[in-house]
Amino acid sequence: MTHHRRRPAAVAIFLLLALVATLTACSDDKGTGVPTGPGTEGAWTEKDSATTVDSEAHDSAKISYTAWKKNRDKPSYAIVLTSEIRLPTDFDIVKSQPELLDGTITGYSGVHRGLSQLQDRSVTVTVPEFGESSSYSGTDLLIAVIDQGGTVTSATRYPYPAANRPESFDLANEPTAGYARVAAASGSGIVIPAEAAGDKPEKAYVSSVLRDAFDDTVVWAMVRGSSSVYRAEIKKLGE
Repeated sequence: MTHHRRRPAAVAIFLLLALVATLTACSDDKGTGVPTGPGTEGAWTEKDSATTVDSEAHDSAKISYTAWKKNRDKPSYAIVLTSEIRLPTDFDIVKSQPELLDGTITGYSGVHRGLSQLQDRSVTVTVPEFGESSSYSGTDLLIAVIDQGGTVTSATRYPYPAANRPESFDLANEPTAGYARVAAASGSGIVIPAEAAGDKPEKAYVSSVLRDAFDDTVVWAMVRGSSSVYRAEIKKLGE
């Protein structure tokens, strides 16, 4: 009788061990499966890196997420420079004076320095020229026009009051400036100037940045230390 009472206990132990083995095998399979859930579609991980990068360009409205605010951690989103458009040497003045690309111009109603856009989708760069007196009155304008393909179609100096200058599109977005998370796209060959660097990696001063009015995935940018215009996208790079 004693012998028959022990058999159920032995069977129970055997079944318990089998169950544990099955759960362990299932756990191992999960670790090598395809990730699922929000944020996994269209994502990739750089080799030897733990940073997950969203391969798709985000709506340019998320440009506010790239701003590097004082005493804040690195933004998850970045302005990723994809191509470089070099302006004529007349625009080299902005390398040492990036303030020439930020704000409005005295004597001109609603005319912004730096980047803007025309109704034909072209992008413009406007730089005030104060002349030898450095007076803020009677300022001439130096304006470059770039088509959507990245070709500089004109670079013209317009004497005050620049009546025949190209007029910005009334639906053009307004340019902004400041420190943001900035990176160059892999394989682009773009080198971000050392003069743009902030106090943390990928923190750079953007002297003018503009959301394209016609394409929600395109951003145009200029950075301190360079007179080039960069076509860019907003991407999520993680921390």
